[in-house]
Amino acid sequence: MKPLFKGLDTETQLLVALGSAVASGCIPCLENITGIARAEGIEEKKLKAAAIIGQFVKDQPANNMKTKADQLLGTHLQSAPAQTVCPAESSEEKPADKFKKNKLEKGCTCS
Repeated sequence: MKPLFKGLDTETQLLVALGSAVASGCIPCLENITGIARAEGIEEKKLKAAAIIGQFVKDQPANNMKTKADQLLGTHLQSAPAQTVCPAESSEEKPADKFKKNKLEKGCTCS
């Protein structure tokens, strides 16, 4: 494969692309670039290093935001376990729904 851009060799371009795919969270891009890189004979340790760097680049802004939120709001986001489901899609009853339910159970008719 010829380099797509002048100034960087094919291997470097593919490693940058692989790290960028990880950082952007693009699974089809990662699958495609990994296949091309392997076909080009790029060493697995280099592919892994590019992926690790991409994940680091992706995570740093989120980690910085957690730290700042903890400082400003006392949220303890840095020590909280990672959420596996979106809070908006959680099956748990939302606070507003609990409030409405409590009002109805207590006979409250205000709106």
